[in-house]
Amino acid sequence: MLSTVQYCYITHEHQDHYHLPSIRKLGKQPVYLSPQLPEENISPHLVSLGFTAKTLIPLTWYRIDEEVNVLSIPLYNDDSCLLIDTPTAYVVNLNDSKPTNSQLWNLRYYLSANPSKKVVALSSYSPASIVNSFRKDGEYVSIKNKQAYIDYLNNLVTIIDADYFIPFASQAIFCRPDSKWANGYKVTIDDIAKGWKARTTLLRPYSTIDLDTFCHTSVPTEQYKCTVAPIEKKVAGQMILESAVSLSAMTLSALESKLRIHRFVLWLLFPKGVCFVTEQEQYHFSTIKGRFIKSNANPSFAIRVPAQALGDAVTFGHFGDLGITMFTVIILRGKTNPRLICVFFILLTLYDYRHTASIKGFCKW
Repeated sequence: MLSTVQYCYITHEHQDHYHLPSIRKLGKQPVYLSPQLPEENISPHLVSLGFTAKTLIPLTWYRIDEEVNVLSIPLYNDDSCLLIDTPTAYVVNLNDSKPTNSQLWNLRYYLSANPSKKVVALSSYSPASIVNSFRKDGEYVSIKNKQAYIDYLNNLVTIIDADYFIPFASQAIFCRPDSKWANGYKVTIDDIAKGWKARTTLLRPYSTIDLDTFCHTSVPTEQYKCTVAPIEKKVAGQMILESAVSLSAMTLSALESKLRIHRFVLWLLFPKGVCFVTEQEQYHFSTIKGRFIKSNANPSFAIRVPAQALGDAVTFGHFGDLGITMFTVIILRGKTNPRLICVFFILLTLYDYRHTASIKGFCKW
């Protein structure tokens, strides 16, 4: 089936969406489409690698077939939605973008162009952030429960008046020893079904829907492909490789520079500093001095993360990606509010995307 793909839409730059090994597997036959984000790098990068790629102008219809059109909707968080117009239905691919209510109402405007068409919505439905990654005194601290995700979905499909909803992009199974805990916090299709209040027909993950008859089928849970043994073997090998990694002086200097730029805000939020804990080292960043120091003092909070992941995030300018992994654990100290740590990740993410690196970048965003 993949050999017949003509178009591939890449929603944003996170590597679980913009995954070059998968793109290489898909090949050079498709045209790769991407949204026009403030800092657009996807299409130019793919073109430099020999692929055919095109950046879609926001809120502009593009014909990709005699009866199929697509519309790209960039969002403020450097993500995007894709609206697909077919002869019988609008297919709304929200992936994991989480539009706000106002953005959903704007989306509904485009859907109202032809009220006779069915609306099929697809969206993620489970945590992909640090909302459950906080620990204090050895106890789990969560700032967002499962019901919040279910309520969001009910609200989403109600605003856009969807006829069908397919939950997708959330069927992850966590196999690393340092992320297995997250399996207990996943929102499942059974959780959604119990809390489903919308008139929208709720389908199961891995569903197929016929856009002529709107008959639908799904893959039974027991038929999901999940062979644990080879996965655990790969994980074990990766963990061995990671255990020998330490941050280079260059990487540590780059991280220090990134943090120093925000030192005054960080000092107000976290006066005792921030500590990064890897397999082999601890690095204490003093928000007062604006640099890493040797200290055994308790910081305002600590980030426990593999050195390999931390180094990659700093090197490739995607520090915010550490906030969507389940192996990143936040150790709370004293009375530090976990929501302020979300602000910490947002600050560094905005800077990585160059939105706060200059006045021009901010206005462009």
